[in-house]
Amino acid sequence: MVRRRPKPADPHRRIVGILAVLGLGFLAIAGQLLNLQVLEGERHAQLSDKNRLRVRPVAAPRGILFDRAGLPLVDNRPAFILVVVPRDAPNLGAELERLAGILRLPVTDLRERVGRVPPDSPWPVRLARGLSLDEVARIEEWKLDLPGVTIEVEPQRAYPTAHSAAHVLGYVREASESDLERSPNRLRRGDLVGQSGLERLHDDLLRGRDGAEQTEIDAYGRPVRTLHRQEPVPGAHVYTTLDRRIQYAAEEALGDRPGAIVVLDPTNGDVLALVSHPAFPVERFSGPLDKATWLALVEDPTRPLLNRAVQGVYPPGSPFKVVVATAALQAQVITPFDRLPCPQTWTLGGRVYHNWEDRDRGPLTLHEALKWSCNTFFYQLALRVGPERISRTARAFGLGRVTGSGLAGEVGGLVPTPQWKRRTQRDRWHPGDTVSLGIGQGLLTTTPLQIARMMAAVANGGTLWKPRLVERVESSDGQLLQREPEVAQGHLDVAPVVFDFLHSALVAAVEEGSGKAARVPGVAIAGKTGTAQTHDFRDEADRKRRDRDHAWFAGFAPAENPRYVVVVLAERAGFGGQVAAPIAREVFKAIFLEKVASAGRPS
Repeated sequence: MVRRRPKPADPHRRIVGILAVLGLGFLAIAGQLLNLQVLEGERHAQLSDKNRLRVRPVAAPRGILFDRAGLPLVDNRPAFILVVVPRDAPNLGAELERLAGILRLPVTDLRERVGRVPPDSPWPVRLARGLSLDEVARIEEWKLDLPGVTIEVEPQRAYPTAHSAAHVLGYVREASESDLERSPNRLRRGDLVGQSGLERLHDDLLRGRDGAEQTEIDAYGRPVRTLHRQEPVPGAHVYTTLDRRIQYAAEEALGDRPGAIVVLDPTNGDVLALVSHPAFPVERFSGPLDKATWLALVEDPTRPLLNRAVQGVYPPGSPFKVVVATAALQAQVITPFDRLPCPQTWTLGGRVYHNWEDRDRGPLTLHEALKWSCNTFFYQLALRVGPERISRTARAFGLGRVTGSGLAGEVGGLVPTPQWKRRTQRDRWHPGDTVSLGIGQGLLTTTPLQIARMMAAVANGGTLWKPRLVERVESSDGQLLQREPEVAQGHLDVAPVVFDFLHSALVAAVEEGSGKAARVPGVAIAGKTGTAQTHDFRDEADRKRRDRDHAWFAGFAPAENPRYVVVVLAERAGFGGQVAAPIAREVFKAIFLEKVASAGRPS
C-alpha cells in the first residue's frame, strides 16, 4: 500500500497567525500602557513619589529657662538619635536584632517602640536618644545592612549642674500614651514633653513648633538629597524669678542634709531660690533612662523625687510662735508690758511640759519670750488666746492651704481646729491640743514655702503675696509674649504697731537670743529658730532623741527695709539654733557680703 504524503502547510496562513498573535500582544501592551500612563498615570506617579520621597519632622529647639539676670538655668545641646522608617526596612526584625547588639540594648525595648506604629508607616520612629560618638560610628559601619535606619541630630536639654534647682525646673520625657490622647493634634509619638516643675507648667510655650524636611531616598531608604525644608519655630524663652547665684549658694549651704531652703522677695513674692535635697539627676531624665535607674529613684528611701519645699509637710515648731504672738497682741490678750513665767517645766492636768532650755528664766515679756523662744511661756499664752483665734490667724497668714505657686503636687498642710478634730477624728479638742498648737506642734503641719510666705507678710507689714516663679515669657526673637503679674492674695487685718513689735523681737532673737548663729556682721537680720519633733519615730527612745528633730530657721533682712526672706528646714538634724541658723547665715552672707564684694571688682 502506498502512503500519501501530507500536503505542505500554507506559509501564508502561518504568517497571518503569527502576525495576529503579535498584533494581539501589541494591543494588550498598548492598552496596558494607555491604562498606566493615561488613565492611572497620576495615581501611579503619586505612589512612585511616596516610595521615592520622605517627609520627616524637624524638631524645634525647646525654649531656654533663664534666671532673673538672664543667665541660663536650662539650655539645649545637639544630641544624636537613632531613627528607623518601618516602610523602608524590608527585614525590620533582623535589623532590630542587629541594632540591639550594636547598642547593647534589650531588643524587646526596640520592638516595643516600633510596635506602636503600623508596619508600613512612612514616619520615622525614634529608637534611642543621646547616642555616643562610639555608638554612632558602630552604626555607620553597618549602614549598608540597615536600610531605613538613620542617625539624626536633635536638640536635647543641658543643665549647668546635675542637680541644681531640679525640682523647680523639672524635666522632660517622651510623650506618654496619656499625653498623646490629651493632645492628639499637638503631639506626635516621640515628642519631648515637660513632666514636672516649670518644664511642665510652661510646656506649651517652651516646646515651639516643629518644621519638616522633604528628602529623596534611594532603594535602601538612605537620603540622597533634600528637596524642601520648612524651618522649625523655636520655643519661647522663660525668664524666671530665680537668682542663679543665690540658688547655688543655698544649695551649697544645705549640703548633703535632707531638707529645703526657700528665699523670697517680701515686696512682691518673687521666688529667688528654691532648694530641695536630696534632688534627682535632672539630666538623666532628659536622656536615656533605663528601668533599673528609674526604679532605684522611685524606691529610694530618701525620696529624691519629693519636692520638700512644697510637698513636704512638717510641724513648724517655734516659727509658729510669731502667729501666736500676733493673735495675742491683736486680740489684746497680752500687752508688750505684761509678764508670764518661763520655768523649766510647766504642768497642766497632771502632765508635765518642758521648755527647750534646762533653766528657769523667770517672768518674761512677750518680746523676751520670742527672743529666747520660751516654750513654757507660750504654753500659757496659747491657752489665753484659744485655739479658734490662733487657727484663724494662722489661716490669715496663708497656712493650711496651697500658696498657688503652680508647682505640681503642692500640698496645703493642716491648721487644726476643734471643729475639724471633732469631724475627722471623732474626738473633742483638749487643752493639751492648744498647748501643743502654741509652739507649732501637735496636729499642725506646714510646708517650707508656706512658712516663707508667712514670714514675708511679717516683713512687709501684712501683705500676703502669691509666690511668683516666672517674671515674663519672650519669643526666640525677643518679643514679649506674656508677663506674669505680681498677685497680692490678701492683707492681714493687724495693726502696724504689732508688726513693728515683731520686727524688734525677731531682731533681738538673732542678735542676742536663740538665733545668734545666723548673725552676719553689718547686716541687721530678723529671724526665729525652731526645733520641731517628728511624728514618725520608731520607738519611745527614738522619740526622745532631740538630734532627730526637724531644725527650722525663718527670717528676713535687712530688718529696717526687708528685701530677702530666708527659710531653712533641715530634716531630722537637731536644734534649729545649732543647725538651721548657721545654714541661713551662709545664705545671707552670699546675698549681702558677696554682692558687696563683687560690686567692687573691676569688670
